[in-house]
Amino acid sequence: MQRTMKHIVIGFMLLAGATATHAGESSQTMLYTDLNLNIELLDSDVLLADNRALSNVTTVPNIPDSAFKKPIFTENDLHMYLGLASMALGGIAAISAPDGFDPDLLNTVHYKAGKLSWQLGAAAIGTGLWAHWDDFHLEDGLLDRDNLHVILGTLGVIGYYLAVKDAVDEYNVQNAAGVRTGYPSENHSSAGTFGGAAMLTAIVITW
Repeated sequence: MQRTMKHIVIGFMLLAGATATHAGESSQTMLYTDLNLNIELLDSDVLLADNRALSNVTTVPNIPDSAFKKPIFTENDLHMYLGLASMALGGIAAISAPDGFDPDLLNTVHYKAGKLSWQLGAAAIGTGLWAHWDDFHLEDGLLDRDNLHVILGTLGVIGYYLAVKDAVDEYNVQNAAGVRTGYPSENHSSAGTFGGAAMLTAIVITW
């Protein structure tokens, strides 16, 4: 009888252990399933967020590199070189002035350089207004750098023009017999010197 009871107790113990083991394995399996499910849901959310982010990205147009390259020669370059050439020719006119009366003054380097200096200066003003029209604002005051550049550059060209005009007018003076007796005075050189100084200052302040 005691052996029978012992066998029954051992049987119940084995059955209880097996049941507990099975329950533990089932709990672990459920835990792993939950973890895998959560990971899969998390991955899905991340993918959806990435897709939404990519869908909100604005497409950048394919612009060729040539659109960002500066042209080899611009309107501003033309304006700059015309101004420099005008000032340089004004300097040539100054150093090539004849020492005395020259009956063929209109064919000298002095006259031709002076005439070309104001003509190129006028072209520089025209190209400058074309290229920098939006930079000139009187409301900024006359001492604004861009405004001074325009004013002094224009005065420089006017000085060159008056120098040539005065010299030619004085040169063409004739006596009663129709003989040319005129001789350019120092007035024309003063106008040329003023023009050169004004143009040089206009270039320097914006260099």
